[in-house]
Amino acid sequence: MTPSISVVIPFYKAEGFFNDVYSSLKAQTLQPDEIIVVIDGYSRIAEDFLKNFDDLTVIPLNENGGPARARNIGVSHAKSEFIAFIDADDKWATDKLEKQSEFLAEHSEFSACHTGIKTFNDNKIISTFNNKSFDLTLREVLTTCHVLPSALMIKKSAFEAINGFDPKIKCSEDQDFSISLISQQYKIGFLALPLAFLRREEHGNISSNGRNILIGHFQILNKHWSLYKQYQGVRSLFIYSTFMSCGGKSTGIEKKCYYFCGKLVSVIFPKTLSQQV
Repeated sequence: MTPSISVVIPFYKAEGFFNDVYSSLKAQTLQPDEIIVVIDGYSRIAEDFLKNFDDLTVIPLNENGGPARARNIGVSHAKSEFIAFIDADDKWATDKLEKQSEFLAEHSEFSACHTGIKTFNDNKIISTFNNKSFDLTLREVLTTCHVLPSALMIKKSAFEAINGFDPKIKCSEDQDFSISLISQQYKIGFLALPLAFLRREEHGNISSNGRNILIGHFQILNKHWSLYKQYQGVRSLFIYSTFMSCGGKSTGIEKKCYYFCGKLVSVIFPKTLSQQV
């Protein structure tokens, strides 16, 4: 029996990209039962634009609260057994929902499934990420972000059991979500096909800013401190990776400061990092 699927899309100033998203949804070999678009902050422009699509459930929010809150509200309105997320500037391969549904039917031990991804810019593929663990461990998700929302399908019951995304975390809320899910004994399986396409054009997304990454990662570290203490070396590796990621998303003196901090961590914990990397 084919499962019911709701697609949830947080929408914030995405009028220039949404046609691509919508086209990739309508091209799915397994059609979703509903498409829920959550406008993250009141915008007459967004509301008027989305009226051009007659098969959407549109939920306007008065204030911008970030993608975590928008996704949570979208899921609260969903009627289906499974939830698939896609950001309003990304795309899917035509058989993404079909392949994920088959995977979850064949592997009932998993409450969620994520796929490989391709990043793109101006319709040109930049890179492909398709080499991840079949069954993600807590150590892996504490170390780095493996599961991106646009690649995820999850049982609504599992999503609700952990209270969804943490709206207080504006950046890296996807990594926090994976940590919460696995730490509460829900399993995430990996489908080794690059079925999600993530846009990497600089248009103001939260994760393109080094300071946002720094704040989000230290929110995660603080929230899950007791879990990080259970795995030797994971904290130092996460802090090192945080500074290096921030450096890669920054410029000028700020970039140099982040890289210096990362280098300092590697000097203080050389043996630990060499064992973890």
